[in-house]
Amino acid sequence: MAEIIGYIAMSHSPFWDGSFDVAGPGAEFAAGAREIKERIEELNPDLVVIFGPDHFRNFFFDLMPAFCIGTGEIESFGDYGGYKGPLPFRNGIGERIVEAVREEGFDPAFSLRMGVDHGISQPYEVLIPGMNIPVVPIMVDCSAHPRPSMRRAHAFGQAVGEAIRNLDEDLKVLILASGGLSHWVRPMSPYDESTDQQTREFLIDGRDQVVEYNKAREENLAQRIANHHEGRINDDWDRWFLDRLTDGPLEDLLSIDSDKMEEVAGNGAHEVRSWIAGLGAWGGTVGTVAYEPVPRWVTGMGLAAGFATGNGEATHD
Repeated sequence: MAEIIGYIAMSHSPFWDGSFDVAGPGAEFAAGAREIKERIEELNPDLVVIFGPDHFRNFFFDLMPAFCIGTGEIESFGDYGGYKGPLPFRNGIGERIVEAVREEGFDPAFSLRMGVDHGISQPYEVLIPGMNIPVVPIMVDCSAHPRPSMRRAHAFGQAVGEAIRNLDEDLKVLILASGGLSHWVRPMSPYDESTDQQTREFLIDGRDQVVEYNKAREENLAQRIANHHEGRINDDWDRWFLDRLTDGPLEDLLSIDSDKMEEVAGNGAHEVRSWIAGLGAWGGTVGTVAYEPVPRWVTGMGLAAGFATGNGEATHD
């Protein structure tokens, strides 16, 4: 039987280059990431299951699943200077997770050649720089309305966790969750009448345009960095979320109203669905490792974790 040995939830940001040697804002978060990286090296997991969003680089409104599980090859897009190319996977694991969660009433999409962007690849690259541990990526729709509710994301995560624990292989499995916390990004919606026709077509059917479109996004990012752009963050909301994640009550997270959350924490905060899905898979206690509002990274940068003890119980440092 497989064992889930830990849960790590962390913010990602294209403004952060993934380095640990950071001065000023972001230093506490980067130090926490280094600490978690070293803990992963000690744990030496056999498999990493990553819940994370996509930012219209692999999934579009022509066919947008609430959840998609990678069941074969994985291709990292390489946006914002990240790794571009294949990621390691283990044949058969993703397929069996899909089969198991369908028995529990979920019908996720699956992909034999799944693309991922920095929403899934950044924490993997940062925390496992050798990128030598097989991955099962799970895309959670955090960008495209209508999104799954927080309660549905958590229940789906629980089904994934149960599927992992019922695997026949003797595997140590680490759960990663990527996204959030509060941040505001440029709205991209085909429903918005103010969206120009070119952008609307990209959002619906952008696969043939995504490389060119991404180039423009990265050029824009470089200009914002050069101009010392700083983003809006609601650190009060971030701390509220982390408090509930670590101490409960869980119901406060499951009953989050998405529209109200977007008003106070930004449209980027929808990515906490990944954290909540991963929490469902973990099912144990969690502690905050680090939190900083980092305006130059335009994101509330949070890092939380929980680890299994030798007797199978969950704890956090």
